[in-house]
Amino acid sequence: MSPAAYDRWRQPDRVVAAIEVSAGQRVADVGAGRGYFTLRLARAVGPRGRVTATDIDERALAALRGLVVPEGAPIEVRRVEAADPGLEAGAYDRVLLAQVDHYLDDRVDYLHRLRGALAPGGRIAVSNRVQHRAGLLRDAAAAGYTVVGDHDLPGQFIVLLAPASEARK
Repeated sequence: MSPAAYDRWRQPDRVVAAIEVSAGQRVADVGAGRGYFTLRLARAVGPRGRVTATDIDERALAALRGLVVPEGAPIEVRRVEAADPGLEAGAYDRVLLAQVDHYLDDRVDYLHRLRGALAPGGRIAVSNRVQHRAGLLRDAAAAGYTVVGDHDLPGQFIVLLAPASEARK
């Protein structure tokens, strides 16, 4: 698939809008790979925001190192272990997992771990292909999350998750 065709299918601008990223936020792109969403997130949060891109693949992360997004946030690149998000506690307004959650060995445990990285009012955003939706929703509920945003795109979904205790407030 050509990059233009992939963009038409993936609709990255709609994904960033759906996860409610705004200027000044701190955002983590978990499983960032070569940064398909990282650069877009950096533009969305602007120069006062911050983006942390994590992945287990050093070669993929090497493609992100040193990138500067004009009018965008600084990007911090981190290599992490597969079962450890590697994010500091209470720091993130949004944590994006884009087409990566189905690769996690224990998605429930990983979602538990991500909760600690959320700032007050923070959300976990998951974007993936439709065949992974039911498993994610099951595991998110088991990890104590409530769906607070739900969007469908052709062949894919976007959900915004909040800790259940916070979603009830």
